[in-house]
Amino acid sequence: DEVNSVVYSPKGDQIASGSNDSTVRLWDVDTGECVHTLQGHSRAVNSVVYSPKGDRIASGSEDKIVRLWDVDTGECVHTLQGHSHCINIVVYSPKGDRITSGSPDSTVRLWDVNTGECVHTLQGHSDNISSVTYSPKGDRIASGSEDKTVRLWDVDTGECVHILQGHNRAVSSVVYSPKGDRIASGSDDKT
Repeated sequence: DEVNSVVYSPKGDQIASGSNDSTVRLWDVDTGECVHTLQGHSRAVNSVVYSPKGDRIASGSEDKIVRLWDVDTGECVHTLQGHSHCINIVVYSPKGDRITSGSPDSTVRLWDVNTGECVHTLQGHSDNISSVTYSPKGDRIASGSEDKTVRLWDVDTGECVHILQGHNRAVSSVVYSPKGDRIASGSDDKT
């Protein structure tokens, strides 16, 4: 089946892949062997990401669920539910204490990795969330949407602090500069 997402572990010794076969697979970089097959999702896995320490993986799926996995044992540690549509993207905060997910349900959700609880549901976009990223300090989140905007959110309060407009088609990707003072966005409008 198609592979939708691949990511290197922070140490670079492992790769995680998310596939249309509903699994997350962990691969040894040196041998090419599959170390673990993480099963639990009921539909395609769209996004996978390692925690900053590399001991956990978050996966987002078409089944509307974010799962948090232990890398060593391959066991599901938390099942994060709340989105009303599939999960497009999952990202870890720089500190590794939060996971953020984006969905076509027009929301961004912040999850506590220790409790599995949804800390904030960020509402304001009017269309599919295609990209989410943390600022380097982890105090802000930028989200890009098919509503043609980028929104900046305060992580602590969950409030939208800026709406960046200018694209005339869907925003497909957002990224913070290394210093955190700039944001770049890519769009279907070819800019």
